[in-house]
Amino acid sequence: MKKPNETAVIRVLRGGEEHEFSIILRPLVAFLFLYVYSSLVILGSQTYHLVATLEPLVPVHQFDKLPSYYIFAGLVFIPLTQPYLHEYGEDWYNTSPRRLCERALRELPKKAGEQLVILSQVLMDDVNAGYERLAEMQVKKINGVEIENLKHFCQLVENNREENVRFDLEDERVIVLNYTSAKIATSKILMRHRIPSAMSNDLVDEKKFLETECGHSN
Repeated sequence: MKKPNETAVIRVLRGGEEHEFSIILRPLVAFLFLYVYSSLVILGSQTYHLVATLEPLVPVHQFDKLPSYYIFAGLVFIPLTQPYLHEYGEDWYNTSPRRLCERALRELPKKAGEQLVILSQVLMDDVNAGYERLAEMQVKKINGVEIENLKHFCQLVENNREENVRFDLEDERVIVLNYTSAKIATSKILMRHRIPSAMSNDLVDEKKFLETECGHSN
């Protein structure tokens, strides 16, 4: 039997997947039902306050943090956040895209640094004609590689060596673009909309760091 203030490992079964957490046990005077992202946790017959810090898959707040984005061929990709959903107004729970809202409120990350990347909007151009209806959908893969987060997404696109680049979205939707044509179109679209960079500063810094590391390794 664990003692108060000791660390215990608990496993929570959610959505058919097992998640393991380390928590600190603190005794309470009353019986406690603790919900960890809608999962009820009880340890034996003892009453404990289970303290566990869990980062949600979709961030609730973005205080003092500029939004991350990546633009390719007029397709604007971002990590989903609750502040993004709040842009739909006070009744955002009912007016925002239902699938994105449900994921924002319910899903847990499977590993550190994971983000849910979505195609937030399409800046119209001949290169992306017909894809505007795919806005507000999750992007799952690039050229068959599963996406971990927006930085990983950016790296996969920027380092593409294939003639075409393929984006696999939810509901088996697919975007396929000629890579060279898309890169040329990106510059024109940015100029047309007076957007100074195809990526947010955090991605620019990451790209510079990786280029520096590659230079040192050579």
